[in-house]
Amino acid sequence: MKRLTVKGENWGSTVEEEMVRTLQQGGVVLHPTETCYGLAVDIFNEEALQKLYKLKKMHQFKPVSIIVAGKEDAKRWADVTERAEELFDKFWPGPYTFLLKRDGSLPQFFCKGISKVGLRNPAYESLLHVVQKVGHPITTTSANLSGKMETYDINDFFTQLKTVPGSIQPDLIIDGGFIGVQEPSSIYDIVEDIVVRGDMKID
Repeated sequence: MKRLTVKGENWGSTVEEEMVRTLQQGGVVLHPTETCYGLAVDIFNEEALQKLYKLKKMHQFKPVSIIVAGKEDAKRWADVTERAEELFDKFWPGPYTFLLKRDGSLPQFFCKGISKVGLRNPAYESLLHVVQKVGHPITTTSANLSGKMETYDINDFFTQLKTVPGSIQPDLIIDGGFIGVQEPSSIYDIVEDIVVRGDMKID
């Protein structure tokens, strides 16, 4: 387990490249976001996805969302409607996840059997750089074990990790210390026209 310390949303190229390298090698990365700490893996690596689910002790049929580099990138992975583009322009980048019908370009083993995909474009500079360098989306899911609270301080996550075998712990930890308590990203299902989580004001 490698640990790098950062401050703020711009980690610098050295840390970004280390995260990219870890993801490309099938590793799990713990990292800060503009809401809480998150866990990232390469969505095209099935073994990495399985490790993520085991680490979080999460049911294998529970979906995870993906980070995209922006509106145009979202069109590669989902059926982006005119309404979706309007909402992207209004809310992105920011702590908002939108559910759309998934595109066939996503790997079948990613959220298998689920017809929608959650797309997020965070207001977090280095995470967007990482997605651009990887060349395709990465997972975005809160860094907590299933049933536990989201973590805003690196030490809170380490407390939860005590029950996790070393073989499935994160391969890289990007330590931002205490990042402040924020609400998790709001979720809006564009297909069903319904707010799933959060307090979003949709016109």
